[in-house]
Amino acid sequence: MSKIISELYAKLEADPWRQKKGYSNEMDEAHKQLAAAKDDEEKVSEIITSWLQKYQPCLFGRIAAKFNLLSFCILTENDLMSDDETIQEKIQSARTKWTAAGFTGKKSGFIIFASSSKIAHSLPDHTLMSLAKEICAKYLLEVVTEDEIYTDEIWLEKPGKEKTTWKWLAGVNYFCANADYRWWQDHRIPGGLAFSVNSVGHLAKSSGIGKALAEMHRTFEDYDESYIKTKVDSLTEALEFAMRTINLASDSISGKATELIDTEMENHPSACPISLPKTLKGKSCKQYKGHYHTDVTVPSAYFAATVDRPELSPVFTLDFTYLYDENINNPDHITMGQGRQIRKFIKEQSYTANAKSFRAYPVEETIVAGSRLSSALGLNK
Repeated sequence: MSKIISELYAKLEADPWRQKKGYSNEMDEAHKQLAAAKDDEEKVSEIITSWLQKYQPCLFGRIAAKFNLLSFCILTENDLMSDDETIQEKIQSARTKWTAAGFTGKKSGFIIFASSSKIAHSLPDHTLMSLAKEICAKYLLEVVTEDEIYTDEIWLEKPGKEKTTWKWLAGVNYFCANADYRWWQDHRIPGGLAFSVNSVGHLAKSSGIGKALAEMHRTFEDYDESYIKTKVDSLTEALEFAMRTINLASDSISGKATELIDTEMENHPSACPISLPKTLKGKSCKQYKGHYHTDVTVPSAYFAATVDRPELSPVFTLDFTYLYDENINNPDHITMGQGRQIRKFIKEQSYTANAKSFRAYPVEETIVAGSRLSSALGLNK
């Protein structure tokens, strides 16, 4: 059995700057709560969920936390000191449960959280980056390299006999306690390090279905309020929330790490597909800029002892078009926004006198035996 993670964990060094600077009040309070929770994984999840609702600048993250749409895999310090196979098995078990919950729309985001005071106070260096990459590799089941974009997959089935099913790519992003007070502060999380996995498209589609079902039940005086209904129930709503998220970026020691840009600064200006509120008027709903790439999973820039943003750090032009641009040259709209329909039952007209007028049949089916989705749905038994 290999113990790469435990060996890297043992090599972590304390951050001298953090020892002098300390943490912000909200991080300190969360650290006290996490210390009291110890290895109570349910309590740790509750503490992180509560913190995300208040202090996560990403509005999608706040919504997922508020509506109990997050699944967790909590790695305790004991887990981190065990062998790699045991750690991988725990992560994959939680991943499968999240997949099953996502399929029915009960969950949307997934957080792998390494709960450790040692990590929280560690120096952001190459050792910590190696540890993060190893944990992420045990999740994605592939070698993870810094400064690359990695995604997972999440599925959703619409209730009903048609069994219409969609699949999305879900972004995977790194968060850590040592971001607090540093230039990349928007990626802080108390008590350790985490990988956050989310799909805006899945969140919007599942919420839209929940809203429609709730309306139907109210119409028939069947007051079933179990369906999840958030404010983000369409990609149109998601676009405004995505812009508001960028606008809420922390004013860190080096200023905002991500910023909206004025419409006239767009490359190839285009009309906004939605009516923007006053706070966003004049801002581009096509592009924004970032001093880190918001899709990169493990940015190497996060693993440096520096507090200020490096003077020569690149500026990325990033975009919102995956949420609305249906152009054939923009596949992200299908894979990350609208969702790729992998199963649909359609009606076929019959003109034979003795045949049924309509019949339904599946046009595509990709739930493969032995896959993670089939395991989550119990089809491998």
